Amino acid sequence: MISGVFLYNCTNEEENPVDDDKDPITPITIDLNRFSREHKGFNLLGKFDVNWSNHGFSEEEFIIIQDLGFNFVRLPLDYRTYTKAGDWNIFEEEEIAKIDQVIEWGKQYGIHININLHRAPGYCVNETTLPANQDLYLWTNIVAQEAFVNHWAYFAERYRDESYQDVSFNLVNEPGDMDENTYAQVMQKAIDKIHEINPNRIIFVDGLSHARELIMSLKNAENIIQAIHVYDPFTLTHYKAGWVNGSDTWPVPIWPILDISNYLYGPVKAEFQSSLIFEGVFSKDTEIIINVQQVSIQSTLQIKLDEVEIYNKEFICGPDLGDDWTVINLTQWGYQNISGKDYSVILPDDGTKLTISNIHGDWMTINRITIKSGDSEITIIPGNTSWGSMQDNYLITNEGEFTEMDGTPIIALGDLHETLETAESEQIPIMVGEFGVFNKTPHAPISISVDDPESVRYAARNWDKLFFSDNQNTFFGVVSSRGYGRHETGCAGTDHDYVVIFHMLLLSKLFEQLTCAPFSVTGSAKAGQ
Repeated sequence: MISGVFLYNCTNEEENPVDDDKDPITPITIDLNRFSREHKGFNLLGKFDVNWSNHGFSEEEFIIIQDLGFNFVRLPLDYRTYTKAGDWNIFEEEEIAKIDQVIEWGKQYGIHININLHRAPGYCVNETTLPANQDLYLWTNIVAQEAFVNHWAYFAERYRDESYQDVSFNLVNEPGDMDENTYAQVMQKAIDKIHEINPNRIIFVDGLSHARELIMSLKNAENIIQAIHVYDPFTLTHYKAGWVNGSDTWPVPIWPILDISNYLYGPVKAEFQSSLIFEGVFSKDTEIIINVQQVSIQSTLQIKLDEVEIYNKEFICGPDLGDDWTVINLTQWGYQNISGKDYSVILPDDGTKLTISNIHGDWMTINRITIKSGDSEITIIPGNTSWGSMQDNYLITNEGEFTEMDGTPIIALGDLHETLETAESEQIPIMVGEFGVFNKTPHAPISISVDDPESVRYAARNWDKLFFSDNQNTFFGVVSSRGYGRHETGCAGTDHDYVVIFHMLLLSKLFEQLTCAPFSVTGSAKAGQ
């Protein structure tokens, strides 16, 4: 039962009564893989942010979702939308009632409701200004941790008697970079409290590194499904996203984007320093063009043909644009300026190996590598933007295809593939809690990407939440509830180029494969993230 340490208050600040005389709920066995596999749906952002996305929910949204054949809704909540301003321990009954109504609509229309703390006491992936008594760090502050557990105990008790088939919880959205032990300990506090109240409540726990990595210490936890989020390749999904510095200088996305790191680390990052090496047949007078995205403080780009240096370019960031920079970007680590410019060299001889390195300084990123020989042109878009991903050796065939050195194709979304394979081998139930593409990405590469059999095969294994609507600046929405007719997927009411084609193509292809999919996915997306 609920500990008396945590007080559940309504707007009149009276303690919410807890019935200690309730009979305990008998644990049952739940097939989590089946649950995840059978649920597909959307995020609804009606209480996503107290300032700019607090418009609530409508029955029409559930009618549309049911019409489209989906059965899952995730509610990413900002705790400030349902608590008294300045006091996260006082719950506003009028606002909580809106969540009650969502659950009732869910049962009416056959749609499972997943409650998520997107902005939890002490943590949100999106920074904002908070009162001093709430500007606390969840992972290290006991007050924030008590409030966090308090909120989940409140929801667990309030919805104690709702079936696991109707309501589930997703503890916190996208934890950042921290050690697994710290994260798992905080999550376990909430898990224990929820399961003390109802042992059959399914709980989703987001993976580490912003929901990218599995939490191995929770792999055998009862009624736990691990959630991952997929916004890769990042340069495709966040092309020209205003909150991503320099994304307007990225090349127009194409497909395939290769699972090659776009980072070149220098000696300052010795643990990651590695060279990007292409082996193949490179003719004299071939032009190598490298479009540089960003440089941290200082770097030196070197290109070697076989073992001979043929190009050396030093980049030094500072307060002036000079010849190299399009954006001056001063960070807590120093200047990390944006270039977006081409740097090229003509091969002086024939050769069989190109080595591209950062031989001095911190790190730099690459937008694009172009290899031009006569009338032929090969474009390489490094699509792995994960921090710490190291470079490797690759083969360019006579047909201009890129493979691993053993001839294995370079698969897009390689990190996702690895995560899903690990989950399968370790028998970890998972669900993709969010995925999507920003509205500035052209439709063509998105459509091609969902035709890619490898990408679709892996995506189909685990999906369930796309962002549903474009209301309140949520620029990844599939449809706008303001402009949607019962038989059309319009985006009326905005002048944004929404990627409805992407989502509809992807969803149709996923449905074709769901009969053999062992897990499940939720697609979504939001502005400012």
